[in-house]
Amino acid sequence: MTDMSPTLATGRRVSVLPRAGGHAWAGTVQAWDLSGDRVVARIHTEADAVADLDHHQVWLSTVSRDGEESGITIFAGRALAVDPESLQVEGVVRLADERRRRALRAGGAMVTLPPSGGEQQTVAALDISRGGVRLDLGEVGWSYEDPMDLVLHLGEDRSLNVVGRLHRFDSTTGSAVLTFDDLPERDAEALDRFALTRLDPPPE
Repeated sequence: MTDMSPTLATGRRVSVLPRAGGHAWAGTVQAWDLSGDRVVARIHTEADAVADLDHHQVWLSTVSRDGEESGITIFAGRALAVDPESLQVEGVVRLADERRRRALRAGGAMVTLPPSGGEQQTVAALDISRGGVRLDLGEVGWSYEDPMDLVLHLGEDRSLNVVGRLHRFDSTTGSAVLTFDDLPERDAEALDRFALTRLDPPPE
């Protein structure tokens, strides 16, 4: 049986994102009902979201705070319209729980750095999210100045041009953590979707 905790309380804000692609919608939990190993959530949202998400597989994400730490939890399920401003999400399962982050992170991306010493290199992202990226530079070290133009390669069909700044470099591991400057919401959503698609799919 899937561990369904935490249960989302009435009034909790959530983001609802269609797994097939499209816009993320804001919503509010109206009910979160657990019966055996089956969870059904009722989400209040705007009429356009109900029309857009009806009969779609969706991700639900919610940000919470524990003391001074933020965390994000990701669920998945199938959305059905129940009235003009409410969705019922059936078969809800929890996919991920990031206790100390406000955005889901994932590996698998590549990042092209600006030219340094006449050469331009593309390196693996150890993890990436809308909050920034951690790069594996090995023995190359760090020789870039802020701000820097980066190209984020999110799989085979999507690349983003962003501006990055060095947050931390660990010379013992050769890893660099960069943050992004003024990331447009559409690019932030693209990073969210990339991280979500790297999760294991929910059970059928």
